Amino acid sequence: MSKLQKTIAPAVYGELDLDCTPERFRTKLGENSIVKDNPRIQALLADTDKVEFFRQLTLMGDPLADAFAARIPEMGYKKARAMLDKAAEKGIDTVPDAPKELVDLMRSVETVPDWVDWTKIEKASENARLLTALAGEAIIRVAFMMTYVNGYQGLPMVITGALTSDSAAKRMKETISTFKLATLPGALRRGGEAYQSAVKVRVMHAMVRTSLLKRQQVWDFNVYGTPIPQVDQMGAALGFNYMMSLHALKNGGKFTEYETCAVEQARYLAHLLGMHDQFLSNDPKQIVETWNLCQATLRHKHDERGRDLNSATVNAYRRKGKHWYDRLIHKLDVQSTRFMYTKMVGKRTAEAMGVHSPPSDALSFAALFAPIGVGFGALTGLKKIATSRTLIDRYAIAAIQRQLAKEGEAEYRTNAAEYNL
Repeated sequence: MSKLQKTIAPAVYGELDLDCTPERFRTKLGENSIVKDNPRIQALLADTDKVEFFRQLTLMGDPLADAFAARIPEMGYKKARAMLDKAAEKGIDTVPDAPKELVDLMRSVETVPDWVDWTKIEKASENARLLTALAGEAIIRVAFMMTYVNGYQGLPMVITGALTSDSAAKRMKETISTFKLATLPGALRRGGEAYQSAVKVRVMHAMVRTSLLKRQQVWDFNVYGTPIPQVDQMGAALGFNYMMSLHALKNGGKFTEYETCAVEQARYLAHLLGMHDQFLSNDPKQIVETWNLCQATLRHKHDERGRDLNSATVNAYRRKGKHWYDRLIHKLDVQSTRFMYTKMVGKRTAEAMGVHSPPSDALSFAALFAPIGVGFGALTGLKKIATSRTLIDRYAIAAIQRQLAKEGEAEYRTNAAEYNL
C-alpha cells in the first residue's frame, strides 16, 4: 500500500516515510487501552502480518482523492470545485479538460463493485428512513463526540477550527447530510444526492489531509501519521455495522434480513467515501475483527483540546429559529447528549472530557426520546399494513427533506487560512 500511495499521489506521499511506525500506533495493549483485558484481541495482535497491514492502513489516506486535492491550489478552488460538482452530478465524461487526477477519482467512483446488491440497498434505505425522520436530529452530537476521546484522532478537528459552536455545527451538517441523504430513494445511485455528497465529503477530507501534511509546525507525521487515516474513518462510516455484527455473532453468526440490507448499504456508502476493501466486508466476524484491530493498534492520548471539541459540539446551536420552542428543544438535545455520552463512554471518561451529566439529564433524555419511541413503534406497526406503507414512507421522506432544507446546503470545503496554526 505504501508504494501504491506514492504512485497515485506522489505530490502528497512521495517525500513521506510510509515505512515508519508513528507514535499513535501500538502493537501491545497498555493500561490505557480500552480493550486491554480482551484475550481475543491479544490473539489478533499476535498475528504480525495483520498488525503490519493495520500499520499501513494507519498511514493510508485516500490516494485518489488526495491526488486531486493536491492539484486544487494550482487550479484554483472555484474551478476545481465546479469540475467536481459537474462530474459528481452528470459524470466525468461531461467535464471537458478535466485533470487526470479528477478523471481517475471519478472513474473509480463510477465503477460499481460486483458485490453491490441494489435491491438490498434500496430496502435498507427504506428501513432507515422512518428512524432517521424521527430521531435523526437527536443522535448527531453524540456520534461526533465519540471521536474526540482520543487526541490522536481528534487533532484534525482541532486544527481545522471546529472548536467553536458555529464551526462544530457546520461540520456536523456537512458530515451527517451524507448519511441522511443516503436514506432517500435512489440517492446512492450514480448522480444521486447521497452519491454526490459522498464524493464531496471525500474531497473535503483530502483537502484537510493534504494541507496538514504540508504544515509540519502543527502536524508531526512521526507522531500522528496521516491525517484522517483509513482506520479512523471506520467509526463514523461503519459503527452500526460493528454493533450489528456483535449482535449477529451472539445469535448464530448470521445477520438477519434487516441487518443484511443495512450492512450492504453502509459498506457501499463507505466505498463511495473512499474506504479500503478491508472495511467493506459483509462477514460479521471480519467486521468485528477489523474494528478490534483499529482500536487495539491505536494508542490512547488525552488531549485537553478534546474537551473544547466536546464543549463546542454539545453546545452547537443547530436550530434555525430562536423561538422558545427552538430553545427548549435545543436544551433537551444538549442534556440528552450528555446523558447518552456518559452512558456510552462511562462517567469517568465523560468527566475527563469535560462532560458532566447530572441525574436530571435522564429526564431530558426520556422527554426527548419517549415520544420518538412511541411514534416509531406505532408507525412501524402501521407499515405492516400494505395500504399504510406507502403513506408512512412518503411522510418519512418529506420529514428528512425538511430536516435537510432547515439545515441549509452543505458547503463541503475547508479553508486552510482559517486553521489554528
